[in-house]
This record gives sequence, structure tokens and C-alpha cells, in this order.
Amino acid sequence: MKALFLLITLTQNGAGDINASFVNTETLQQCQQKRLMVESVFQASNIPVIESNCIASQQEFSEFGHAFSATNIRYFYLITFDDDSVKILTISDWHSCMQRQRSSVPLNAGKTGRVYCSSSIQSTL
Repeated sequence: MKALFLLITLTQNGAGDINASFVNTETLQQCQQKRLMVESVFQASNIPVIESNCIASQQEFSEFGHAFSATNIRYFYLITFDDDSVKILTISDWHSCMQRQRSSVPLNAGKTGRVYCSSSIQSTL
């Protein structure tokens, strides 16, 4: 199976909520180029980028699009990063996601883990 790379970008809105965007690429170089482009777009719009990582992953997401309305369907993900891996869990709702975030532990003992409850208009494929 061919290795794929997933760009995971987490941004923060004015209310403090974390939003996730995902871009699938075929190579690490493509992922890193997309990362620079995506980060610059968010920064030019004064949207804080919390994390932006290229991770080897077979997980695929629908195409990125902008949420033009509060009525857009939102998906919730508990995203756990450590020094060299990521785990993305789909969670049914925001409240459950926040509870899971508060009770989460790093993926690998002894490594620095970062856990985020995030929402996205992108779904897993």
C-alpha cells in the first residue's frame, strides 16, 4: 500500500473554538508545500494557526471547503498528536468531544501529547 500524507491544520476562531482542516497528498513534499500555502492564507486573514502538521496516514477526508453558513453540517474530531504520530477519532457531538479531551492522555507514555477537540465541515471517507 502506497504511503499517503495528511495535512492537518488546526485554527482558532474568535470564540476560542478549534477548527480542523484536512488535505490529503501523495508525497511529503506536496504536503509541506500545501502546508505553507494554507498557513499563509489563514495568517493573512488573521486566523490563529494552533497546529499544522504533515503526517503519514491512510485516513482520507472530503475536499476542503469554506463554511459559509452556521447551518453547514459540522463533524467533530478528537485529535491527539504526540512527537511522531496522530490519532483522529470521530465524535458524535461537541459536548462529548470536550469531555473526551479533558480525560485524554498522550498516545505514547513519556511523550508530549497534545489533544484537541475540533470541528470541521469535512467528513472522513
